[in-house]
Amino acid sequence: MNKLLKTAAVTALAVLLAVPAAAAYAQPGKDQILDRAPLYEVHVLAGTGELNYQDGDASKSAFRGPAALAFAKGELLITDAGNQRIRAIVGGKVSTRAGSDWGEDSHGMLTGGLNDGSGTSAFFQSPAGLSVKADGMVIVADADNHAIRSVTPGGKVTTVAGNGLIGLADGKADDAKFYSPLDVVTTSDGIIYVADTLNHVIRKIADGKVSTLNAPSQRPVEYFPGMADMAGDYADGPIASAKFNEPSALALDAKGNLYVSDTGNQRIRYIDFAKGTVTTVAGSSKVVYGPDQIYAEGGFADGAAASAQFRAPRGLAVTPEGGLLIADSLNHAIRYLKEGQVTTIAGTPEESGKANGLAGHARLNKPTGIALLGDGSFAIADLGNNLVRIVAPYAPPAGFKAAKAIQLLYNHDPIQTDAVPAIRNGTTFVPLRVISEKLGYDVKYAQRQATVSKNGVTYTLKQDSAMITKITAGGKQETIKLSAPVFASGSRLFLPVRFFAEEAGLDVQWLSELNSVLLRDVYL
Repeated sequence: MNKLLKTAAVTALAVLLAVPAAAAYAQPGKDQILDRAPLYEVHVLAGTGELNYQDGDASKSAFRGPAALAFAKGELLITDAGNQRIRAIVGGKVSTRAGSDWGEDSHGMLTGGLNDGSGTSAFFQSPAGLSVKADGMVIVADADNHAIRSVTPGGKVTTVAGNGLIGLADGKADDAKFYSPLDVVTTSDGIIYVADTLNHVIRKIADGKVSTLNAPSQRPVEYFPGMADMAGDYADGPIASAKFNEPSALALDAKGNLYVSDTGNQRIRYIDFAKGTVTTVAGSSKVVYGPDQIYAEGGFADGAAASAQFRAPRGLAVTPEGGLLIADSLNHAIRYLKEGQVTTIAGTPEESGKANGLAGHARLNKPTGIALLGDGSFAIADLGNNLVRIVAPYAPPAGFKAAKAIQLLYNHDPIQTDAVPAIRNGTTFVPLRVISEKLGYDVKYAQRQATVSKNGVTYTLKQDSAMITKITAGGKQETIKLSAPVFASGSRLFLPVRFFAEEAGLDVQWLSELNSVLLRDVYL
């Protein structure tokens, strides 16, 4: 890792919480996200998961539906939608920047309002997306107030645009109308772009005036018998005639163009200002609505971007390499778009949950926001779990360094052994007794063979044989073929490390810069 990246890794995470910094051996290569994907782990950054409001230590803090995130200058900002507040994480502590509530309504939900002011004298109503300007000013899409607000570093809240009334009206910012805006982004020259979600349009705020970039939808849908309204629509082409269906998130790329989570169309769109066009960059470019169908059909599929599928994509984040992280909310996963391919980075697609562990096995519940932390790690607004999660590459134990001999790591603990692992014909072998006992197996030897047992399952292996006999607790017998035969060195038997991964359900990674084999439990 180059010096700048290494410094960013330590600074970003240490400032937020005492989570190990990204491993120095994890070379960024061509793409930090894809190169580190096998090493990524998901942990809780803040929150207990309880539906509540609590500042203080991150591990004891509580949220009500954290919706969106923004990271700047060592501070992670959160729109805590259900608590009607803007929160922040710094140094392992959660605090409230601005906002308050009037108490609970008849459904037990905290109610907000529309009021400018400082700190707790200011009120929001379901604050959603947010963006931090270079001067530290935070711009917030105040969804249920149908307004765009600003928050100074000191917590003073001001209404930037919108008068609190539902509508679609351009002109002076004070007189403009929005309809449930869910996200904002800000440019270096002060322009604010707004995902005006239920108006199905992208708005622009510049020089105190609001304008609409694309064509509003004119597609009527009967939501209920006798109740009709305009639903979103779909059209690529010139910006002025393009159409969206509940755009919910925005991200600026290095060219100053906009990625859009076109949530109701289950697609990722792209606004190219230089070309004056809107195109579909992930998901099919063909959308056909059935009679009174509000949304396009969603699904899950990785692979070529043109055939990838999403289910209510929300928060977006552009990586330094030009890739795009996507909070695929109802697939409960984080996806990555890069060079025409979509890859799942974290979460178990189509399955919700709250499990920490290796990114590809961890469980999320309706993730709606993403914020890069400057080192290849990123934070997630895990809305359905009332948590802020972090996805970061594995970090070795403090002080652990490369050695000439191959080393073993089990999760974050070195495995001490007087029998050095070996590599033969590209296969890594580990000493049977050392690794087995570390994993809780009982080992017995008898005349060139060994019996390994745990939880009623017994494995019998023989020296110079690639065949292992497995007998389950129920007495069922099967034969396992190893990738290479067991061999003896001194008084030790060695077998391929992949055997333990497959039988014990462990993940195995080779850490080249540490000359080490890493064994990890799937759930941590």
